[in-house]
Amino acid sequence: MATEVVMPAMGLTVEKGIIVKWLKKEGDTVTKGEPIFEVEADKITTEVEAPATGILARIIVGVGIEVPITTVVGVIAEVGEALGDEYGASTPAVEAAEAESAPRAEPAPQTPTQPPPVKGEGPVRAVPAARRLAREEGLSLEAIAGSGPDGTILLRDVEGARAGADLSVKATPLARKVAEAEGVALEGVEGTGVQGRIMRADVDRAMTGPAAGPGIGRVIPMTSMRRVIARRLSESFFGAPHIYFFTDVCMDPLLKLRKDILPDFEERYGIRPSINDFLIKAVALNIVDFPMLNATIKGEEVHILPDVNVCLAVALPDGLIVPAIAHADRVGLEEIARQRKDLVQRALDGKLTMEELERGTFTISSLAQFDINHFTAIINPPQCGILSVGKTRDEISLVEGEVREKKVATLGLGVDHRIIDGAVAADFLQNLKRKLEHPLFTFLTYREM
Repeated sequence: MATEVVMPAMGLTVEKGIIVKWLKKEGDTVTKGEPIFEVEADKITTEVEAPATGILARIIVGVGIEVPITTVVGVIAEVGEALGDEYGASTPAVEAAEAESAPRAEPAPQTPTQPPPVKGEGPVRAVPAARRLAREEGLSLEAIAGSGPDGTILLRDVEGARAGADLSVKATPLARKVAEAEGVALEGVEGTGVQGRIMRADVDRAMTGPAAGPGIGRVIPMTSMRRVIARRLSESFFGAPHIYFFTDVCMDPLLKLRKDILPDFEERYGIRPSINDFLIKAVALNIVDFPMLNATIKGEEVHILPDVNVCLAVALPDGLIVPAIAHADRVGLEEIARQRKDLVQRALDGKLTMEELERGTFTISSLAQFDINHFTAIINPPQCGILSVGKTRDEISLVEGEVREKKVATLGLGVDHRIIDGAVAADFLQNLKRKLEHPLFTFLTYREM
């Protein structure tokens, strides 16, 4: 039975993806779990695995074409299995899959007495729709650079040649369309996609100018990432009833512990643990004590997830991304520090994998680097809890009749009230406060499971 290969969902802020490379050709044998193509979306580039074992019988969406998530991009069949007409004709790059293009023209019949023109040592490779448009417009295929696999000329290449566009500039179809509509010269736009490819967000930035701010009375178009953030977080906020709890935590013991172990830790492991690393570990250990904070709703059931993977929100120029530290309850502080450093850097470089974005079960959002004492955060769906962390500040307090100075941070816990009751949330936050204020007990009594 044929198995469809689809464009995967790649995180909260991704609606579409672009196939940048097929790792298998039509007719190749594939094994379930084996990478078969690479996809790029909103600063994320990842490999997609085959959902079944068999023959890659059809590549429906070719290289360089942007399609919505869940779009069928290929078909895996059993040996000798014939595919139905619903999957169309075999072609290395099907223009119908391009989200922003016009509806697909029917393939023009090939005339045996009129072979395709040659270019170099072999025939010009072009999809039928591109050949037909070139013939109608009187354009020579030999003069058009193909952007498809192996230089195949796609419909958009012919359209660009007809409009006089500079196809030597690498850009996604949507980026070209927006740039043409807004009168933006792609030659002056810096691309942030794979191999410098210009993305829609790059064109949006070129239109709004550098970080000089939006200005008064201007209209700023939303980037695709910002649109999805708006939609998904609106769904979260209005779909999951949020309830918030706050507490002040004395950070002096934790800061002292970090200072005391930092030289030896850095010498032994070659990495500096941050306060966030301690916080991630403490939160993970606390979740083990309160497993309901590691749950999600599926239909009319509450599923408590088996792994504790703590997300750390990372700010990008166009939005927010939340990679997760895997098994944060079971790994040591050194492994958490390594994962955190690696994930943050690859998030900024656009090199996270789909698994790293989707495996999270609880999120920490920190604004400790700003002069913000406390804030509320929207739950990262489908999770049921999020911890907000404000800056660490100096306060004067009365301790055993004496006035003392201490460093304090305000933690805020937002939970989905459908799953978490107020008493459970308050108990979770109170126990987390205790763990952070007594870090020697928290971390010295920890043993890997």
